[in-house]
Amino acid sequence: MYKKMFRKKNRAVLIPVIALCLAAAPAALTAGPFSLNVIDTPTTFISYRGDLQFDFSMYDNGGILGSASLSVSDYIFLGLYFDVGKLIGSEDVQFYQPGVLARFLVSDGSGAIPPIAIGYGYFMRGDVHRVAGQTVNGLYVVASQSYFLFGNEQYFFFGFRYPVIPLSFSHPKNTNFFISTILELSPEFSVKGEIENIYFTENRGAEIFYNLGVELNVVDLVTLGLDLKYSPSINRIVRILRIGYTTQF
Repeated sequence: MYKKMFRKKNRAVLIPVIALCLAAAPAALTAGPFSLNVIDTPTTFISYRGDLQFDFSMYDNGGILGSASLSVSDYIFLGLYFDVGKLIGSEDVQFYQPGVLARFLVSDGSGAIPPIAIGYGYFMRGDVHRVAGQTVNGLYVVASQSYFLFGNEQYFFFGFRYPVIPLSFSHPKNTNFFISTILELSPEFSVKGEIENIYFTENRGAEIFYNLGVELNVVDLVTLGLDLKYSPSINRIVRILRIGYTTQF
């Protein structure tokens, strides 16, 4: 049965926000090992109705991408995200246009079709992924397949994304594909990997990103993650630190 599990400029602002989230946690709820996103690429995971997830990602050059998503049913979640560059550090803060998040589970895998979801959201975090100074947003379709390894049920994801924003980038030639997987090694620890930004057009192999991540459930409801991203187009490793928190609305 398919599991629908979800999974110094301003540090003084971030810490109270996280503390406020933790203070609101109901004792009976546990987070589970899976996030709504695998590193950056979408998954087919949808949490249960009323589940509320907060996610704070600290990316290169002191930027923070924060999001909040609410499962309005067992098959749909809606959310918002904000993206602020150079929030941590002494440089001038850069505010980017906020956006929306949405995912609809078309099939939960209980029949002949594998789990499939369609949605809308940002493509990747960080300054190196902006186009014309904007975070790329668009539509996606993702499917998943479970398999067993290390004594646990693991998940493999594959799909494609079509950019909508910025409008100058919204073109069929910029449709990209991705594959990813989650390896749950224990209830508290999982390893995640993906290949994204795969274009089936000529001379774009250097734009592919290879990502590796780890995620740790430090306490119930709270997860910590570290993602390492590399692409020949930038020839360096981008580090992203993630803090996730889940509660019941």
